[in-house]
Amino acid sequence: MRSRERLTRFFKGESVDRPPIWLLFPYHKVDYYADVYNNPHYREILAKVEEHDVDIFNRRNFDTGFCFNASKELEVEIVEERNGRDVVYHQVVRAQGREFEKSYTYRNGLTMTLKHFVESVEDLEAILTLPYEPPRPSLDFFFADREELGDRGLMMADPGDAVATVYHLCGPENFSLWSILEPERLQRALDEVHQRVMHFYRYLLEGGIGPVFFAVGAEFAGPPMIAPRDFWPIAGQRFKEMVDLVHSYGCFFILHYHGNIKQVLPRIREIGPDGVHTIEAPPVGDCTISEAREILGSEIALIGNVQYDDLRRLTPDEITKMVYSCLEEGAGGRFILSPTAGPYEEVISEGMIRNYIAFIEAGVEGGK
Repeated sequence: MRSRERLTRFFKGESVDRPPIWLLFPYHKVDYYADVYNNPHYREILAKVEEHDVDIFNRRNFDTGFCFNASKELEVEIVEERNGRDVVYHQVVRAQGREFEKSYTYRNGLTMTLKHFVESVEDLEAILTLPYEPPRPSLDFFFADREELGDRGLMMADPGDAVATVYHLCGPENFSLWSILEPERLQRALDEVHQRVMHFYRYLLEGGIGPVFFAVGAEFAGPPMIAPRDFWPIAGQRFKEMVDLVHSYGCFFILHYHGNIKQVLPRIREIGPDGVHTIEAPPVGDCTISEAREILGSEIALIGNVQYDDLRRLTPDEITKMVYSCLEEGAGGRFILSPTAGPYEEVISEGMIRNYIAFIEAGVEGGK
């Protein structure tokens, strides 16, 4: 059974030869992961991927402009500045005599934000009253990438969502504070962006994009930064609308969530995604696969759960034991074996190569 058939049957609730194995490896280059298919350090791992038909979700992003806004009145400029060993990037957005700036740099493969676009609620409101035009980028690349992917897996659309958009405008501190001090104004901002997101989702779905959609913003609306009672008004109700729309077109939805998820799992069950990535046990998170299964039931796929740092530091034997443990826990319902994150690094150690291979081989053998 090839991956495309396996994943399609899996999401439809039909029998498969083994649980899917998703390494999170991008088939085509994306900004946030190493370009593994064009990187010699991953060559030996990719040979195992091909040998065992390891499953691929080919995650693709779209040009949504600034805050899902493609107005030609917005002027966007990126200026580079050398600061010691770092290059600092200043992204400047100008319109109607106003200017907003975000500053960031890259360290160890990760983006480090130095200054956010929004420093006050007034800034947030001003950004969302700028001239607006819905983004309508060409989708041709998606179908070309799907042709190249073939039967190795399924295409995955990652268009973004309102919570992640507003969160990254504000930064974690202000987003958390305004959920308490300025809840009505924060809700109005989320409502405005959410309407734009829904328009864009419809554009994608009507254009034939799918079959899998993926969104990351829910994790920004949960504990410890946001009170569990606020998860539904901030994120849950909006994600349910997105999931319902995706399902109405016969497509599937994976909700991404790192960290302390247990207290919001009943609400995630109400959202009704097809899968949740990733369920993190203590000490990183607060919920085991078994605990998540008890709350979410057997129909929502649990996706996880070997920590990326464990792939960096443990031995192949330890990784093998972890994989078998995950498969045993996940056996009570739909389950996809996956690391929690990565691949971030362009250069990885020989030990990490061996661990990825152990992960694949244990997933294939244990999955049988």
